[in-house]
Amino acid sequence: MLYRKISNDIMEWLHTGKKALLVSGTDRIGKTTIIQECLKSTHHSFIELNFKKQPELIELFEKATSTQDLLLRLSVVSKEPLIKGKTVIFFDEIQEFKDIMTRIKFLVDDGTYRFIMSGSLLGVELHNLRSAPVGYVEILDMFPLDFEEFLLANGIGENVIQKLKECFENRKPVDEFIHKKMLDIFYLYLIVGGMPEAVVNYIETNNIQNVSQTHKNIIHLYEQDFTKYEDKYRLMLKEIYTTMASELNKRNKRFKLNSVKTGISYDRIKNDFLWLKDAGVAYLFII
Repeated sequence: MLYRKISNDIMEWLHTGKKALLVSGTDRIGKTTIIQECLKSTHHSFIELNFKKQPELIELFEKATSTQDLLLRLSVVSKEPLIKGKTVIFFDEIQEFKDIMTRIKFLVDDGTYRFIMSGSLLGVELHNLRSAPVGYVEILDMFPLDFEEFLLANGIGENVIQKLKECFENRKPVDEFIHKKMLDIFYLYLIVGGMPEAVVNYIETNNIQNVSQTHKNIIHLYEQDFTKYEDKYRLMLKEIYTTMASELNKRNKRFKLNSVKTGISYDRIKNDFLWLKDAGVAYLFII
């Protein structure tokens, strides 16, 4: 299993958290896996409900008339016994059931069970994610593996990483051999990236071509997600997304709108850029 720093925060919540926990981030970064692993490693009693794989749950919960009715419905669909005060209920793919964020306040207030949630495209699907319900949800933002996590995945020990941190903090030069090794791994990180599936693929096969195919598969899945929004909102997400890397790779690092469509103005597609940012598949850096 890949080490992810966010597991420390999830573990802390499992031990002391009183609010519901929401792990937010784009698709394919390992949210479900890390939550499952944390629950299993701490031997918590838990059930998992996935609104994408089990769409019938949406209608079932939407028809709940009260908190007690909702809890009753949870006990009906659960394959495991629910233990008051102990069972953790894991709602996955919550973007499919937008009303969950209004229901969670009452479930937390009830206090019978604890709740952890995750989902993708939350910045798009749940526009008021950061403000509602205030005081009832703790939000953790998850991202692909950072360089430190990538180092650990590739067998670099924590003692080496700690030494590098000490050299940085004290402004001391790093041993030349270690410095070269770190640069080699950094260049590898630029190629493999931080998507867990790609990292595992490289570690298991040591084959960059396999990693490239994994990248293509992930991009294809992202583009499939774009399709339904393009049809609904008349956006040009796929065109912008597929052009973005090549445009920003140019010397002047500027995105020319004509590369998407001749004669188009920024006002026409600015919402498309914002959508990609809110969806978590592109990051905005202000320089």
